[in-house]
Amino acid sequence: MPDPSVSPTLDLQLTWRGTFGRIRVYDETVRAETSFERDGLTQVPMDRVIGWRIEPCDFDAVCVEFVCADETFRVLLDTGDEQVARLGLERALGAPLPPAS
Repeated sequence: MPDPSVSPTLDLQLTWRGTFGRIRVYDETVRAETSFERDGLTQVPMDRVIGWRIEPCDFDAVCVEFVCADETFRVLLDTGDEQVARLGLERALGAPLPPAS
């Protein structure tokens, strides 16, 4: 977990159709939380994440998928944040997984 006194290098969030998503990228760590497809706001268990990808969600949102062995956590972001999110996540987590479909 990053030192709370250290600011993230990238901090993106979106409230979209009643759901909330946020991704914070630090030098080599990512923290994410989402309420999309969840009963409440949920921290993504980054220690269990085996890969990630960004895919279209709707005309006004993209979906960042954090894939774990037993489930996938989806964080929605504004379409305008897609490229900067991709660059930040690649830097911290490595190359994305191939598209799901």
